[in-house]
Amino acid sequence: IRSMMPQMTWKASLRICGKHKSSYKYLNNRIMETAMTTQQGLNEVVINKVQRMIENKAVGVQATMERLVNEGKIAQDYIAPIGVELRRNDHSPIITFSENGHVLMNMQSGQYTLHGNAIGQLADKMGIPSRYLRQLASGDEWQRQLAATVLNEHSGWTQRTRVLIRTVGQQVRGVLSDSYRRLNSVEILTAFVQEASQQGAVIADAYMSDTKVWAETILPQPIVVPTVKNGEVVIFAGARFSTSDYGDGAVDMRAFLLNGACLNGMVRESVMKQVHLGSRLPDNLQLSNRTYELDTRTTVSAVRDLTRGLFSKDNIMQKAIEIQGAAEIDVDFDQELKRLVKAGSLLKSEGESVEKILMRNDPDDGVQGGATLWKLTQAITAHARELEPRRSRELHEISGALLNRVKVTA
Repeated sequence: IRSMMPQMTWKASLRICGKHKSSYKYLNNRIMETAMTTQQGLNEVVINKVQRMIENKAVGVQATMERLVNEGKIAQDYIAPIGVELRRNDHSPIITFSENGHVLMNMQSGQYTLHGNAIGQLADKMGIPSRYLRQLASGDEWQRQLAATVLNEHSGWTQRTRVLIRTVGQQVRGVLSDSYRRLNSVEILTAFVQEASQQGAVIADAYMSDTKVWAETILPQPIVVPTVKNGEVVIFAGARFSTSDYGDGAVDMRAFLLNGACLNGMVRESVMKQVHLGSRLPDNLQLSNRTYELDTRTTVSAVRDLTRGLFSKDNIMQKAIEIQGAAEIDVDFDQELKRLVKAGSLLKSEGESVEKILMRNDPDDGVQGGATLWKLTQAITAHARELEPRRSRELHEISGALLNRVKVTA
């Protein structure tokens, strides 16, 4: 198996700001040298390790794609009039809330349970403290009854006139603005996977929660990034796509980096954060189907273009330089972790777990060498491997955001 590096033309079109300028030549030369030495044997070990990971995740990837398609078939949208304007015109409420083991939403089409995501959105749209409403809705019978009463009163007096309600089966998953821009997520995700494949990438992982879907793709050949203080880092470069049909995040694309030695994942800043807002939806949603198709087509085109950009040689070179730069920035781990906990990025328990990983200094966690920014990012993503899929991906973002301290300009 060939290393990816000899296939790439590394042009001196990128320079490193500040003290990293002098290290560019070193990085460029060492990358080329490393790719042609005994590192190749290590690469093959790492490639096999990553290949096994991909094979082990294949069932989950397939289940994610099937769930997205199947839930899309049974999802329904409703435009529901609400608020004081309805009351002024002496109309009975179109939607009401009740309690019967759960907090329920009652509409002409039936009775629906409320997903936690929908409860939070109802709180936001009706001026109810979100944490308070969530606690009531998940509490004892009297608390759930109070939650239903609060929702009935607020929905009757809010200044809002309409909301978009999205259901899957007999559950409300989202309560959204009536200007929410509806998109076909199946078509958009398919376009991402197809374009990544055309760039030579494979699906490394995918996951779908009740309200959001993620997919990560990587090139199957690693790049070797030599660093001054943290050894040689074997990275599989790729791209991550995520979206939500229920207001739980924008259409989002990011560079994805997988550390081959430890399978730590990381994502960098978003290159596409497209919010689902458009023109006001008509009462008859069938009238907006043309807009739905055109908006989806436009988004598919943008996703394809951005995917090509994320897999471009220049972009991958930039990520390599960012890694090398992060490995030259010395940090105080204790202060950094306290700052992340104080900011709410990490839970206190997560900060403690990351600290233990740093103390172990185990290369199998991607943690070796000096106390640098890169080492800190790898300890965070090493802990992410132990978390549930959604939180794990949040730590990928937190870790990647730390690399913003490394400035690379064209």
